[in-house]
Amino acid sequence: MQENRWTKEKPTKAGWYWFRGQAHEADPFIIQVDEAGQFQWPDGGYQEVKLAKGEWAGPIKEPEE
Repeated sequence: MQENRWTKEKPTKAGWYWFRGQAHEADPFIIQVDEAGQFQWPDGGYQEVKLAKGEWAGPIKEPEE
């Protein structure tokens, strides 16, 4: 997966990613995908990456000090 390009290819490793819904119904947001392949929605619910319908960009590199 290329950084900073939207793709429907789902993340395959843990890290921070941009996500936007399939219909672009909300602004894109950043989420953390864990080692188990799950992430937490802004409303607090958890979901498996493989079930999420939308586009991804990342992983995002952490800023340096």
